Amino acid sequence: MISREDLDAYLKLRSHGKPISVRGFQRLMNYSSPGKAQRILNRLERLGFIEKTKSNEYIVKADLPPQLAAYAIVKGYIIPRIAIYTLYTTTTITLYIALAKPPIHIAILLIALAIPYWIETIKLGISLKTLLKQKIY
Repeated sequence: MISREDLDAYLKLRSHGKPISVRGFQRLMNYSSPGKAQRILNRLERLGFIEKTKSNEYIVKADLPPQLAAYAIVKGYIIPRIAIYTLYTTTTITLYIALAKPPIHIAILLIALAIPYWIETIKLGISLKTLLKQKIY
């Protein structure tokens, strides 16, 4: 899987948005040696996060890699995509219950509809933590 260092490098490359050389990547990441920069770029390329251009520069692929397909990157933060739906659903249900004041059995039913979203969001959050703890050597 991907290490935290690799993920940080990937996110910086993504925000950089332009092709970058090994030396440019070393400066971007504040690494002391170009060898470390090259190793990380090689790992990211092997994982399918970036690709090498004909001019020996590296560029981030447009699509998220399969390991991160269930997540969205928002301002450098990785969140499960389903968290967006979870928050929308929960907010809508909460506002409806607060404003319409439905009978208790309807309120319980609506709350029960949001529970699977929360369970899935928590599972993906835990999965992301696991993904970030694993290292590639």
